[in-house]
Amino acid sequence: MIAIIGAGISGLTLAYRLQEQGTPYILLESSAMPGGYIQTDTKEKSILEKGPNSILADELVLDFIKELGLSQQVVEANAISKKRYVYKNGKYRTLPSGPLSLLFGSFFSFSQRLNIFKEYFNTKPYREDSTLYDLISERFGQEAADYALDPFVSGVYAGNPKELLADLCFPVLGKNIRSYGSILKGFIKNPPKRRVSLTFQQGLGTLIHALADKVENKRYACTVEDMQAAGGQWKLVCNSGQEKETLLCDRIVFALPAYQAAPIIRSHSIEWAEWFNGIEYPMVRNMHLVYKKDQLAFHPKGFGALHPRIEPLFTAGVIWNTSTFEGRTADDEILLTCMVTEKRTPSVATMSDQEAEAAILKEIEHLYQIAGKPVFAQSGLWKKGIPQYTGTMTTILNHCEELEKMNVYICSNWPHGISITDCIHRAHELATKFKI
Repeated sequence: MIAIIGAGISGLTLAYRLQEQGTPYILLESSAMPGGYIQTDTKEKSILEKGPNSILADELVLDFIKELGLSQQVVEANAISKKRYVYKNGKYRTLPSGPLSLLFGSFFSFSQRLNIFKEYFNTKPYREDSTLYDLISERFGQEAADYALDPFVSGVYAGNPKELLADLCFPVLGKNIRSYGSILKGFIKNPPKRRVSLTFQQGLGTLIHALADKVENKRYACTVEDMQAAGGQWKLVCNSGQEKETLLCDRIVFALPAYQAAPIIRSHSIEWAEWFNGIEYPMVRNMHLVYKKDQLAFHPKGFGALHPRIEPLFTAGVIWNTSTFEGRTADDEILLTCMVTEKRTPSVATMSDQEAEAAILKEIEHLYQIAGKPVFAQSGLWKKGIPQYTGTMTTILNHCEELEKMNVYICSNWPHGISITDCIHRAHELATKFKI
């Protein structure tokens, strides 16, 4: 039997796949409900995502959604959402989305645009230990690193590109350099495969509930406290609140955050526990704000706006939910999701909820020239947000084969990719590996 610890998107997908192929499993979740970071609230006619706001789905994920019978509930992003904005020199500017806007637009200075095109002829070898910031600034220029890379990384990883490793976050960059000598040349010769940005009519929680309803052998409010080797198998010590019990399994899959996996593996290996605990999860705050459309001086049209750390702002960015997807709130309202990250704004880690909310409101009301207070507001906090892909993650990846020889596996948003699509792919890969 395979024990899957954690009922987020990774654990649920793996459990479903194992069930479909007839492989014995049990899914164990410490909280009273599934989903992990994917949690959807429906309040005051608004659909509010506490974690990820959308899925960038490839063919495998689209087929998976169809298999689950959810295709009719899919809401694809509006065409206007292809527009992205970045705060630069005191105002929002459209980020170039293609060669023409890059060449003739005014977002980047002429010297920066020239640097970007020079990268096509760059022959400088790739450094395996390059951070994202080092790689982009060296090959494209500092302006590109500060105003394109930095806000993008802050939005995706809630991290600092000066700390995140290029090979772990975007391995295609190094692959292009190794194969073609240039990042741009690689993208021209091998353009990225099309992906569809989507959600569901009632939010991403739809996917979680569909999977949870189909997965049969699951236990909620069941905390795994320890794992012990037992003659080629594993004994798991589980606590369901009233009494402890021991489960015997052949394989263990960690489908939960690294800091939650650490105390489980500690009795077997202090070294692995320390590696798991070494993965940083910086704080992320969000705040959902609903306004009547006539309260704003302009109607946001695009996916949203990002705020580079080089600009003196408190928030990391704002998702324009009602512009991106239909049906996120009432027709006469606008829903904004504001993000603040510890890596961009360290002071947020020591602020009270009230202080953080006041700072967000003050900044958003100024940036969007809003008259009056929001119709509805809800704030959320992940004290431990998104895992950071730094050197510690490299260590874990380098030793994963050793871990798997012990029949212990990782299926989560670390260390194989943070996106929902990455997690679904990893679960499918492991299910195939476990197929009898």
